[in-house]
Amino acid sequence: MTHIKTIALCLMFMMATSFTYAESNYDISELYSVIKAPSGTKAVGTYDKTVEVKYILTPTKVDTGKYVVSVTKIGDNLYQIKDTDICVETRYCHEWASYSKEVVVIIESNYGYTKGKIIFD
Repeated sequence: MTHIKTIALCLMFMMATSFTYAESNYDISELYSVIKAPSGTKAVGTYDKTVEVKYILTPTKVDTGKYVVSVTKIGDNLYQIKDTDICVETRYCHEWASYSKEVVVIIESNYGYTKGKIIFD
């Protein structure tokens, strides 16, 4: 009888954990104001190499708080918030958001190594 109770308890635990989902959260390293550069815009990069520029990013400050927004990936570790000129730079984020994806952005500070978190689910 105790084996049946143990098995039933294990099955209930497995069922409960199968309905949970993992969320991915990543540190925000910087916040930028983003401007889409006109076609043909170039800049001089490292080692005096000329590179074509797609976006111009300028560091900016954002009010602290928790926001539910849609983002689109515009570059490696760069996500633009839909319908704004704000861009979030992450660390080691491997989320693919080629189309608008709803996320939670938590801005804790405008200074320091980590500005907050971006949470994908």
